[in-house]
Amino acid sequence: MILAFAHPCIVVDDVEVAREFYEQMFGFRVLSREGWQDAPLVDGAIGSENSHCRGYMLAGHNCYLEMFEFDAPQQNGPHPSELGPHEKGIRHLSFYVDDCRAEYARCLTLGGQPLGVPTAKGSGLDAVYMRDPSGNIIELCEVPCPEEDPTHLPGIKCLNQE
Repeated sequence: MILAFAHPCIVVDDVEVAREFYEQMFGFRVLSREGWQDAPLVDGAIGSENSHCRGYMLAGHNCYLEMFEFDAPQQNGPHPSELGPHEKGIRHLSFYVDDCRAEYARCLTLGGQPLGVPTAKGSGLDAVYMRDPSGNIIELCEVPCPEEDPTHLPGIKCLNQE
């Protein structure tokens, strides 16, 4: 039985800069420190060799976010800042906000980078894409309709059974 969505994980350039950004921008808090080195069991589970990383599991309003900074193996793929929102793979983390335009401005002051620009209030689209300090795409959006209100998500009751 599927209990719940657990967490996304982002790989970042500097885990301390990323942690501070997500704490200040979205109110995450450190739940635990994570990382490993010389861990064949972990390497086998993640499909890597001789990996070494440090990171955090963060707790947010209604989700967890894991982040890692890898020292090994050497990264071969493109940097996230080189990938657009149309590329294959997981392309963005979306956060509900109460005021898209105000949070866009606040995100810029905390080291976020613009990708799109917020639309005018009342335009019917209250969302904008940005990049975090490591180049990962984040979306700031207002709840678009009552059906997508996060307080209506199913699955939590099954975790509280005794």
